[in-house]
Amino acid sequence: MANKRWPMLLCLALVIVLISCSDLSFRTLRESGPAAQQSVPARFEDIPIPPGLILNQRESFVYETTTTRTGLLVYEGKGEMEQLALFFKGQMPKYQWRLLSNFEIHNAMLTFVKEGWISIIYIIPKDTEENKIEIRFGPIEAKILPASK
Repeated sequence: MANKRWPMLLCLALVIVLISCSDLSFRTLRESGPAAQQSVPARFEDIPIPPGLILNQRESFVYETTTTRTGLLVYEGKGEMEQLALFFKGQMPKYQWRLLSNFEIHNAMLTFVKEGWISIIYIIPKDTEENKIEIRFGPIEAKILPASK
């Protein structure tokens, strides 16, 4: 029963961190002007993106402070859900992310952690051949993994 609570507890921890940040600034890609759009990253250097996916600027947003950042990047594109999940499982460890949980039935939810950070990746098949990929990321303060060897 405790194992089923991990995803909910991790999401709750992320929400608590967001609420507790006093100098939090909110910027969305869709509400920013052309100059501001360039300052909000469409991706982060340590989260690989499968080729051919297109950023959905209307649904993506990033919270930033001087010391941290968190947000949601939404991508859309073609590809089979299983292949996209395999991409993330194969590529995320190259950036020191460790797979914490993996749920794949009608959609996929992959939870990755690394020291101080969490990333939850949802792969949601659409009615067409396309998929929607939601990448949520942010700081995590809980020590849930032993040190890497």
